[in-house]
Amino acid sequence: MSELNKAILAASRGDARMERDGWVCREFVFREDFPGFDGHFPNYPVLPAIIQMMAGASLTASWLGRIPEVCQVKNAKFMAPIHPNAVVHIHARAQGLETAEIRVLLGDRLAATFTLGFSLAV
Repeated sequence: MSELNKAILAASRGDARMERDGWVCREFVFREDFPGFDGHFPNYPVLPAIIQMMAGASLTASWLGRIPEVCQVKNAKFMAPIHPNAVVHIHARAQGLETAEIRVLLGDRLAATFTLGFSLAV
């Protein structure tokens, strides 16, 4: 597992939980010293989209058994910046074995949505 994936998992608070509607949810708090904020952006740190995607992919391990290799991103929309120390809820739902729908929330506000496609090759 990469150091960045380890840092993402360290930012999670608690285990992923399965909700009644088929979504898997996990809470994250990315502190000021989280490596993803380095240089993005100076004096105005914003969580990069790729980190949000990696965190979403980490949730799929609950049904895939491991964090998959992301090979495709579809319909990505980022509506709100995520700053250090924000409480972020990331939700993932399987759409077949090799695709997942991801939602990123700041409180009740939708911050991002995207669909990830995976390569399950070993």
